[in-house]
Amino acid sequence: MPLTRARVLLALLLLAAAGAAGFAYSKYRKISAYVVDQISDQASRKLGRQVRFSGVAYSPFKGIVLRDACLSRLPDFSKGDFFCAKKTVIRPRLRALLRNRVSFSGVVFEQPVLKVREKAGRWDFEDLLALLPDTDKGLYLTWNASELVMRGGRIEADLETSGLSLALEDLDLELDHHSSYGGNFGLQAACLAKTVYKGKLLSAGVSLKTESNFAYGGLASAKGEFRARDISYGAMTLQTFGADWDLFNMRKPLGEKNYSVSVNAEGLLLPAQENAARDGVARGLELFSAAMGRSVPKIEDIEMRSFAAAFRLDDSVLAVKDIALRTNFMELDAALTIFGPQRKADASLKAVVGDSRLEMSAAGPLDAPRIKPLLSSTLTARFKSALAAAENSLLKLFPVTGE
Repeated sequence: MPLTRARVLLALLLLAAAGAAGFAYSKYRKISAYVVDQISDQASRKLGRQVRFSGVAYSPFKGIVLRDACLSRLPDFSKGDFFCAKKTVIRPRLRALLRNRVSFSGVVFEQPVLKVREKAGRWDFEDLLALLPDTDKGLYLTWNASELVMRGGRIEADLETSGLSLALEDLDLELDHHSSYGGNFGLQAACLAKTVYKGKLLSAGVSLKTESNFAYGGLASAKGEFRARDISYGAMTLQTFGADWDLFNMRKPLGEKNYSVSVNAEGLLLPAQENAARDGVARGLELFSAAMGRSVPKIEDIEMRSFAAAFRLDDSVLAVKDIALRTNFMELDAALTIFGPQRKADASLKAVVGDSRLEMSAAGPLDAPRIKPLLSSTLTARFKSALAAAENSLLKLFPVTGE
């Protein structure tokens, strides 16, 4: 068969492709061997911890696969496991390998278990920070993995200083690095969270979704949502809780920050035996009942059908609006806006307790608001005190008045 120019060109292209593939695979095997060597030998010597795994495999498509990889506590496995994963997949980025650079398109941990401890303000993984690159740019800018995934994981944290223990079970997590030139990250996570606080078990199914943008100085903006369901703490139960946020210009001066946050909750039940919570609600109702000219209603079980509120910071104006509380003893709607540079505030409140209603407003300077309608001097002073406490709490977080 005569050779034509097209056939010769095709053969040369195939030969070049095969050579490139062979070169890429050679690079891949070298980086794979390097990673395994670092894990099994260099890391152990450098960190003073033991590393083990039951097997390793290589594939240009799947990556480096480690089976039953474990990292010990200091100094060896006689002190227990620090981190283990049933399966670990590390996928180096081939294009980077051809340029003699190490970066990863993905790192996946199947059924990982991480156990961390804090004692006297020190964490037991501080020695592992020696692996981080020595740079002043920050880890969020030098991160070299496009995707970090955990499936079916568990994280246990013991904090000796506070006496708290935290467990995250059935953890699914995905961290995406959107840009190789900056710190743009997306995070999704879901798990069952448990802890014991003051002798009572707190548990909830939680999920988190957020997008974050890091500049050289740190976190610049963030947007996301948090959801919790089937929340229980002792005898208290809460069906759902949610929060959404959009934070912009986080590293700018206070006057240029733009924040918005909203929260909502449904289905709270506080049985009568939770005396501390019931007594606190009764003290709060005392002020409203006095303004309405009626006695404080007797409260047994506390039931909250719903709660919602929205917070906004924009151009040195603080606003907490759309506060709506619906319970078996009271309905409340309220709002508060603080105009920072003018040192003024507007507030409104509507409350229904049984058959009685109360509608109030306050406006004017922070230190001398005008309360409507007119009340006795004692009630006016108490309402002003409650309003000042709410304003001061917000101004401690966001001192928009310049003080």
